[in-house]
Amino acid sequence: MSKKEYENNTYIDWNRESMVEPKSSALIYRKWTTIIVLSIILGYVTTFIDLASVWLNDVKKGLCYGEIDKWSLSNPYLTCPADDWYDWSQILVGSQGIISNILINFPIYLVFAGCWIAVAAYITINRDIFIKQSGIPEIKLIISGFNYDLPVYLGLHTLIYKIFGLILVVSSGLWLGKEGPLVHVSCCILNILYGAIVNKESQNEAVRRELLSAATATGISVAFNAPIGGVLFVLESTPSFFMPTKVMWNSFLSATTAVVVLTGFKLFTEGENFYEKDLFKVNFGNFSWLFVELIPFVILGVLGALYGYIFIKFNAKFSSKHFRGKVQGKLCQILNLSDSWGKYLEIFAIVVLTTILNFPFEMTKLPLHAYLKILFTDCPDDSNIDLDSNSSNFMCLPSNGITSLKLLYIIVQGFFLTSYTYGVNLPGGVLMPSLVLGATTGRLLGIISQALQNQFSWESLATCTQNSCLVSPSSYAVIGAASFVAGITKLTMCVVVIMFELTGAITYVLPIMCSVMVLKFVNDWLCNDNIYDSWLKNHFNRYESHKGEPNEGKGNGLCDFTNLTATVKNRLPDVTIAKAMVPIHKTKYISLIPEEPYTIKSLYQFMNDDNHEGYPIIVNDSNPISLGYVYKTNIASKLSTIDSELDNSVISFQIQGLPNHILSQQLHYERSFESTNIIRLDINTENSVIITNDQTPLVLVLEMFEKLSLNYLIIMNHNPHVDQLMSGFIDRFIISRLINLHFRKLQGEDADSDSMQDFDIENTLEDEHLLTTRLDRMSVELIT
Repeated sequence: MSKKEYENNTYIDWNRESMVEPKSSALIYRKWTTIIVLSIILGYVTTFIDLASVWLNDVKKGLCYGEIDKWSLSNPYLTCPADDWYDWSQILVGSQGIISNILINFPIYLVFAGCWIAVAAYITINRDIFIKQSGIPEIKLIISGFNYDLPVYLGLHTLIYKIFGLILVVSSGLWLGKEGPLVHVSCCILNILYGAIVNKESQNEAVRRELLSAATATGISVAFNAPIGGVLFVLESTPSFFMPTKVMWNSFLSATTAVVVLTGFKLFTEGENFYEKDLFKVNFGNFSWLFVELIPFVILGVLGALYGYIFIKFNAKFSSKHFRGKVQGKLCQILNLSDSWGKYLEIFAIVVLTTILNFPFEMTKLPLHAYLKILFTDCPDDSNIDLDSNSSNFMCLPSNGITSLKLLYIIVQGFFLTSYTYGVNLPGGVLMPSLVLGATTGRLLGIISQALQNQFSWESLATCTQNSCLVSPSSYAVIGAASFVAGITKLTMCVVVIMFELTGAITYVLPIMCSVMVLKFVNDWLCNDNIYDSWLKNHFNRYESHKGEPNEGKGNGLCDFTNLTATVKNRLPDVTIAKAMVPIHKTKYISLIPEEPYTIKSLYQFMNDDNHEGYPIIVNDSNPISLGYVYKTNIASKLSTIDSELDNSVISFQIQGLPNHILSQQLHYERSFESTNIIRLDINTENSVIITNDQTPLVLVLEMFEKLSLNYLIIMNHNPHVDQLMSGFIDRFIISRLINLHFRKLQGEDADSDSMQDFDIENTLEDEHLLTTRLDRMSVELIT
């Protein structure tokens, strides 16, 4: 079977690609080589991103003049002895105080942040718009089979710009993280290596996506130092055609190798007084949690669910094309500049606002991962506080009241800044900001719980160890971080494992699980989409600039019921596919025996008037016997071989395997043009092995698309007295829009029997009502 070329914005043929998957030992060896080389390269790239972003962030505040073995290269400011750190006011004028802080340190801090973002915004908007945001939603689509301009989106050009843009954005202090974008970086490296190691003739799109799943796991693993969590992230969040065990083994190998490389390289960035440990080591003393603490842990779960729901709502509002257009237009109007400057002014305004809000407190000026580390660290006794570290007075020295107000301030401003910033034309993800907001909320609740413990002096809550009391604010920070990330991503098991690998808090795995479990129930009751699915539904392939590109403006075509089982499937009215399909009189198709003869000119005009990927083929309008499906690229390639001087010649399509009675009709049709030149054009048609009629239940068709990875279905007439008559057509993009737009009424909490009784799909019923709904029906499962 020959290799098939795909257009952008289409889906691969999974059944075809899986059948031609290479099996030779040489290609298998090349596949494993690609995975291993990816892991090694990604480990070094991640180390470079970490070091560069931290150094550029710290240089905004000053320089460390201490001996190199007394501070860590991976975090100069936090590990530099307090006496050896010099702010810019001390370096330039030799003074330190409020006045010099405002007049010298703040302008330098703002100028540095502005410069970093100016460069990042320029390369994103003018050089490569593909590097914006995290890339996880697009990678999810690509793994599911979507063709999203892979040579560019996962190419070397995008990789270089993504790395440097990510460093600049993280170092600027914006509420964006590098953890999600590392998935995009990892997949870019994998795609480049796959193209270099495997020759083009042997490349297979199914194998490419199998390896991209492993690259996704590797990206999450190096971001959080959590190889097992990275593997679970892929299994839980990305739809895959392959068996989970196959994806698991590839991901486990690549993730483990990358984390080993990353860990080994980071040893060289530490001074001789430092040693490798968990990324955010958590010490709660020699005790476990109390049963009564489940109450605040459950509260954190509820807060995480509310955070995910509200954040997605705010982000959808802030990211809408209309809202951002108004903001950018207003900024241009104030500064009397042309509208072309709107995107830049919006980003610059965010930087200025973020800098002003972050500068007053030392801990808000830290990189997000450094601030998270402080949240995960318990305060020692006053007698044990080490004044030699810059981080000693950020969280522990002030009173609990002042600390609580600071934390509340960070929660409020961080929430609004993150919900607005995640969506601008800059690279950056939402995972680390969500971790930080959740940890800050947890730390605040932990301080309140500890104060209540001390106030009431209950014997069951009064036991303390040398390091801390049973109520440990840092343990609440860990659980809060897990809850908020789970709330924004709707992931459960992988979040629990990532937090365990991130902190080493083995005794708190069960509380984290309880909090995430409560969160999942509450969050699913509030909404169905996570932040990535919400972005895909609201923004990806939504706006039509011009018709012509395949499937442009039709949606993402991702048919995934992961979060809709309890809503759409069980609430869907008992209707047939005839109520949702495009009926034949509205379907654009190719006729073997058309009423108006085809010419080269008319065929080009026929194909240029739409953005369809292909067309069903029938015998003729009065006898719509289905003859299969033909791709537009196939017709165009055949037409390109015809001499342009024959533009007015009649085109007659030739299809192999036609029944004799249809072949005789075509021969009779061709003989009617004896005085006209006829060009017989051979075209390749597809005949689906899945046959269904217009009385098939809609829910069954939905699951056919999801579980059999179908791209389209030609719907046949149910009349038993006719043979293979086409009744309508539906593809995965129509199904996707049906789910995302027209089934919203079935997903709300107010979806009752009456509302669903009158539910109308695509306005196809006119004066008719749907059939009785099946609220108690379980989802139909296919056995293959």
